[in-house]
Amino acid sequence: MTRTGIAFALAIAGIATPVQASSPQHQLACPSIAPGSWNLHADARLVRAAVLGARTGVAISDSAPPYLVPDSTYRRGGAWHNVWLLDDEPGWAYFVECQYLGSQDVLRLRADGLKQCEQVFRPNGTKPGGSDATLQTMQCD
Repeated sequence: MTRTGIAFALAIAGIATPVQASSPQHQLACPSIAPGSWNLHADARLVRAAVLGARTGVAISDSAPPYLVPDSTYRRGGAWHNVWLLDDEPGWAYFVECQYLGSQDVLRLRADGLKQCEQVFRPNGTKPGGSDATLQTMQCD
C-alpha cells in the first residue's frame, strides 16, 4: 500500500481524525509539518494543499487525482487565498490533500460534511516575524 493509501486508510479508520489534524477553530486542517512517522526532516513543512472531489466508491488514481478548481481566489495583506465551496451533492466525496517538503507522498483526509476549505499562501517574507520559507495553510469547516 502506498503512503497515500495508508494515510487515506488511517483517515477513514479515524486514526487521523479531523480533531488531530486541526486547530480548535477549524474542523479539518492540513498539519503544518509532515507526520512524524514519515521520517522526514523537522522542517518538512506543508508545501502544497488541494481539494479533490470524486464519485462515492470510485478509487482516486494517484497518477491523475481529480483536483477541484477553487471557487474564488483573492489576495489580501500579501497572502493569496483560494476558497473551495463544498456542497452536499449526493454521490460525491471530498478530500483534502497535503504534501510536504522533501516528499512526493501526500496525506489525504476526508472532508465529507464540510462546507468550505480555504488555502492561504504567503510568499517568502510576507508574514511579520516569519521565516524566509513560504508559508501555507489549508483549513476547512
